[in-house]
Amino acid sequence: MIPATQTNEAGALFEEHCDRIRRYILGMVRDPAEAEDLTQETFLRAYSHWDSLRDKNAARGWLYRIATHACLDRLRQRVQHVSLDGEEGARSTASAPSPSPSAQEVAERAETSVCVQRCLDYLSDSYRAVILLYEGHSLTAPEIAELLGESVGTVKIRLHRARRKLQEIMEIGCAVSHGTGGVLCCEPKERR
Repeated sequence: MIPATQTNEAGALFEEHCDRIRRYILGMVRDPAEAEDLTQETFLRAYSHWDSLRDKNAARGWLYRIATHACLDRLRQRVQHVSLDGEEGARSTASAPSPSPSAQEVAERAETSVCVQRCLDYLSDSYRAVILLYEGHSLTAPEIAELLGESVGTVKIRLHRARRKLQEIMEIGCAVSHGTGGVLCCEPKERR
């Protein structure tokens, strides 16, 4: 029998972190249905390994670690490459949210977000994970190192290389310009 306090604590943990973990997972796998499955898998793993969480204040990092491993396990199972200019690439990133004040800026940022998301697909899983954790979820290098079981130096090097690789990919596949209000616009380059 599972103690009621564990069930209550796990429920509170789920309520507090579910949306953040789901967004992170969606950034990793790009499929809303798969992200939902992996979010559930993350919290099931967390619940079944509840005793391994020694410090309840470290729950956020612990959940990110579990989510990262669940995503990497799934990504290893499916080896799929999406073309930058293919229909499948456009569909896989069509749901990227991009809130902004004006309608024009919303459209420009949405185009940029879709383009960047397509480029992220070309990064290795480990590079994509560090960029999403650092840029998308505002975790620090030490927090990411703890999550991934790596040294801080390794994470910093991986983050630097991931940014450089992303920049190279974007230079090859994207046309970057400035839109209204100085908002950076990124669109796939047209093939000739």
